[in-house]
Amino acid sequence: GDAIVYLSMPNGRSPATPWKHHPWDRQATAEAAAGGGIHTYVFKRGSIYRGTLVAKDSGEAGNPIRLTADPNWGSGEAILSGGGKLAGGWVRGAGHRDIPAGGNVWHCELDFSPRTLWMLRGTQITRIPLARLPNWKISDPEDIKSEWWTWDYPGGKSFDVTMTNDARRELVLGIDTRHLTGPKELYLGAILWAEFGWVDGTPYPSYVQGFDAEKKGVGFEGYLGSARSRRIARHHRYYLEDKPQYLDDPAGEFWFERKGAGGRLHVILPEGVDPNTVVFEAGRETTLLSLENQRHIAIRGLSFQFTNVAWNLTELPWGPNFALKPEVYPACIRVWGGAEDLEVAHCSFRDVNAAVFMKAVKPGQPIDRVSVTDCDVRDTDHGGITLQDGIQWGDSQPDAGGYLFDVKILRNRIVRAGQRAMRVGSCNAIDVAAAQTVEIAGNIIDLPWHAGVNVHCAKISGNLRDVPLSRVLIHHNRVLDGIRTGDDCGNIETWQGGPAYVYNNVSGNPGGFRNASWMTGKDDRNRPGSARFGMAYYLDG
Repeated sequence: GDAIVYLSMPNGRSPATPWKHHPWDRQATAEAAAGGGIHTYVFKRGSIYRGTLVAKDSGEAGNPIRLTADPNWGSGEAILSGGGKLAGGWVRGAGHRDIPAGGNVWHCELDFSPRTLWMLRGTQITRIPLARLPNWKISDPEDIKSEWWTWDYPGGKSFDVTMTNDARRELVLGIDTRHLTGPKELYLGAILWAEFGWVDGTPYPSYVQGFDAEKKGVGFEGYLGSARSRRIARHHRYYLEDKPQYLDDPAGEFWFERKGAGGRLHVILPEGVDPNTVVFEAGRETTLLSLENQRHIAIRGLSFQFTNVAWNLTELPWGPNFALKPEVYPACIRVWGGAEDLEVAHCSFRDVNAAVFMKAVKPGQPIDRVSVTDCDVRDTDHGGITLQDGIQWGDSQPDAGGYLFDVKILRNRIVRAGQRAMRVGSCNAIDVAAAQTVEIAGNIIDLPWHAGVNVHCAKISGNLRDVPLSRVLIHHNRVLDGIRTGDDCGNIETWQGGPAYVYNNVSGNPGGFRNASWMTGKDDRNRPGSARFGMAYYLDG
């Protein structure tokens, strides 16, 4: 229904005569489509706004454009959703020859392509995972990957093993003689999530592009593309997903058969639930509010939920057309270019790809005086709050990308960030890259799957820009139970590039299990590589 209203229009628009769409929404028509300028946009509480907003206006200093909610209009949360609501229309049966136990599967037709799915029963929200092999669960909260499979590489070289596929492409060859015993059709085209070494190890997604039946191994790209980038080794862990053959878990899974822009959604639900008796939110939109080179905008008191992710999870996020690839970096609120005097405050982000992502990708378009404060972020795929300059690794020229100047990230609550990392990047709860002045304070972070706070100051190594007055303040934060999936990092981590003052923080129980043949730990003789290599604080370089 109607979801927003102008409060500051000269014509006296009121909650009694709201618009259905924001002027920044391409679905807006008539008066709403013609709207614009400096106003306060109020979203109705208790409503769900489905659509994407692309900012086309800026405010003025001391007079920002505001997107907010009013406690006197509606009750509950004002939600901006990236989901497509599914209620009814399910048919029993697989409808695909490769799905096992088809009698337990239901399907429906969609005109969009979800990579994410949630089941709603009352106030209970259950994430339904993409079909995977094995059907792993988190049975050990200290070691989230304890039920994944491992490479065994028996009787020979235990790392840096490669193969050449039918397309003459050199690939990593991961060998697991205990589990990879099926036909090639069971593996080719699957997305493989693999740990790696020798540092970091946050699992990354890569398509299976080769199979060796004799050695019982699969071929896939290395972390940075080349088969020789980083290392896949004995005892490193992995799992496979996104094949119809994997849709068999009675605890719940889904698989989407893509046909054009849409396709057929197949599900098995936990406890044998009939999908016609519940409501689903299937990820439809990846980014809900996009900004590029806007100024003086405040987003306050709104809730964001149920976003999709890029269909190709495996795409490498760089190259000559890097600035033309914003879809590789989805987030509820995304700045792709410049921004000045931008505030995100008192917002909620739940079950999303990422909360806030800002990257100054274009030369001459800096990001400056931005703040993310007093927000609640829970259960993200890619990360929490990320702000970056526009310089790529290897760029030496000072103006190869936009600058990141002043950043404040204060008093946010972040829980379980970064559960499905992007192809490259560890997806930290708070991540700031090459800012000149930074304050990160008062944030409470629990169970980040990589670092809680990760800050590079000033500039990346090798760049020639001058940054004479950089400073980082990290204080009065709490990070507990971090580094659930990677290693060689800290719950709170700072890098070279200027003075960082880290004080009055609480940092506890960093994880960082390392699983590889050359990293054999002393914690448990029966678990090779079980030593932790996660730090409470890490001063990196």
